[in-house]
Amino acid sequence: MPPQPCLNITSKPTPDPHFTYAHGKFYLTFTANDRIPMWEAPTLLDFWENPKIGPVWRPPPNTPHSSRLWAPELHALQGRWYIYYAAADPEKGNKSHRMFVLGGPPDSEDPHDASKWEFLGPIKGMDQRQWAIDGTVFELDGELYLVYSGWPVPPEREWDDVREDQQLLYIVRLSDPTTAASEAVEICRPDQPWEHLGHIGICEGPQWLEAPDGSWRGLVYSCSASWTKHYKMATLKCLGGDPLSPESWKKSSKPLLQNAEHGEGPFGPGHGCFLNFGSETVALFHATDKDTDGSQGRKCRLQIVEWCDEGPHLGEVVGNSTRDHDKFSEGLMLSVPDGKGADTDGHPSCILHALRGKTKSNT
Repeated sequence: MPPQPCLNITSKPTPDPHFTYAHGKFYLTFTANDRIPMWEAPTLLDFWENPKIGPVWRPPPNTPHSSRLWAPELHALQGRWYIYYAAADPEKGNKSHRMFVLGGPPDSEDPHDASKWEFLGPIKGMDQRQWAIDGTVFELDGELYLVYSGWPVPPEREWDDVREDQQLLYIVRLSDPTTAASEAVEICRPDQPWEHLGHIGICEGPQWLEAPDGSWRGLVYSCSASWTKHYKMATLKCLGGDPLSPESWKKSSKPLLQNAEHGEGPFGPGHGCFLNFGSETVALFHATDKDTDGSQGRKCRLQIVEWCDEGPHLGEVVGNSTRDHDKFSEGLMLSVPDGKGADTDGHPSCILHALRGKTKSNT
């Protein structure tokens, strides 16, 4: 199957985009380094020119968590809003990155209110000696889990001897949104050529993805070097059983999404998130316009996920970039499954509604 067109969502850089839908609006957070930003808009297309913009939190200066704030994610868990993100000590730099949590208002309230957010600190119970970034939280079979990217745990936990050229994925069970209830378990390491750039092997940016009918569950993660055009995404299928067992996860044999060979871009697709609308799924990820952009100019793009017997499919390569949402919408499922404009979870019931704020029957 050929890839769907790639729809441009933001006109400004929004690296590591993470979207949440609640209260009739979409909320976007992304890496901004010195703050936790939050944008909101009634439709996905409104993020191009008309989002409401404003940070919800800035760390106090010169604290061990006031630098390089990366990959924030907004989650409604157990009745409250939380934001998970990585941050570093400005005096120590990247090697000091650890995972932190902010607590917000009840999830019945709008999260875009800076006065209602508080710093809750690092995730309690995590080994604070390990470098950790890109944490994501999801619920699986009634339990909460955190998956993050970390440098390898050295033998005998000799933390002065850490490989900084390798990033692995680890999973931790949570007893509540801010407390770890297990040791961290490695579930993915860069053992494939396409996860490497030279001697550097990277697995990061994990995101939970589940088919609308529950036929496939697992993680999509990013790999190779995020500062190059070689960045890409792959999958870890959840096979069932104990998620804390490495045998419960199966890596894909090839990338889920990467550059197209025609060289026209977008380039370096990675570190996105996924939204289900009724029976439809979209991937929202960052990519650059030029193959030489590096870490600059990483803007949010949208591409349709097609579900096959093997699981998610994105055409294997990034589709041609467009802002023509009418052209993009051709061939999509445009009907409203329940006839009310929203599914039972309150999400827009079709992709077109999410894009333009209205539905259109295909009959």
